[in-house]
Amino acid sequence: MSSTKIASLVFAGLALAIFGFWLIFVRAPSPQEICRHKIDLVLNEVPQEQREGADALIIQLELGCVKAAEKKIQFRGKLKYAKYARCVAAAQTLGAAEGC
Repeated sequence: MSSTKIASLVFAGLALAIFGFWLIFVRAPSPQEICRHKIDLVLNEVPQEQREGADALIIQLELGCVKAAEKKIQFRGKLKYAKYARCVAAAQTLGAAEGC
């Protein structure tokens, strides 16, 4: 094998390793998706009659949540955020999501 082929194989292997690392550790739901999921969890726990008129409050909560998630990315890094986001996305209750 020529040195060019070996270098190409090494480069391809490194690229695949980096992509695999990203897929496993860094890829995560966006802050908007996480916040929407948390709001859906809250709505699931609130009786239907108490939901009326809550649209404006939900929009404000979502905006605040997105800003907090973006700060979490900025201050803690993408790896910590990815772990948190995957935990929240998998949560079935608000309590479980808050435990992340």
